Amino acid sequence: MRFGADAWGRLAVVPAFVLALPWQCSLAPRRDSGLLGASASPTPGEPAPLPPDAAPRDPARDPLPAVSAAVPKQEQPEPRVAAVPPPAPPLRAATLPDEVVVRAMGAGQQAFLRCWSRAQRSDAPPTADKVRLHLEIDAQGRVAAATSDSDSPALERCLVAVARRLPFPPPGRPAVVDVPLMFH
Repeated sequence: MRFGADAWGRLAVVPAFVLALPWQCSLAPRRDSGLLGASASPTPGEPAPLPPDAAPRDPARDPLPAVSAAVPKQEQPEPRVAAVPPPAPPLRAATLPDEVVVRAMGAGQQAFLRCWSRAQRSDAPPTADKVRLHLEIDAQGRVAAATSDSDSPALERCLVAVARRLPFPPPGRPAVVDVPLMFH
């Protein structure tokens, strides 16, 4: 076979089949009827075509997917939370030197002994001769709170009243003192 003008003329007479495929570039879902009219890519929420020998889909067992790769997932933005500074750490109470506590307690010693003797004569005398006195002192040296572990209400009231008048020097910050009192 020779290739020349004569050969090209004969080739041009041969009918040619051209297959043209549609070319689409899009992020949105598309409906393509394809060559045979079947949907190549179903739209979201639309079931995929079944092969002729397949059983129908049961919606109770096979729910349709909620999100498609072609449709972005819509997330609800999280609510903003106002930034609140953390609470300040509680002030650590100072402890007072023993000589300061002994001096202040010495100033109230006679009043504490009178409390003991009055509580002995009350309707509910104390059963223990040892009482722990808990004092909370403010930055100026005043007794802000006082409690005792006495089992006699009369003794506790009197000890608290005397303790509130004790003279402590100003520690500059709150202080806590626990004092054991022994009565014989």
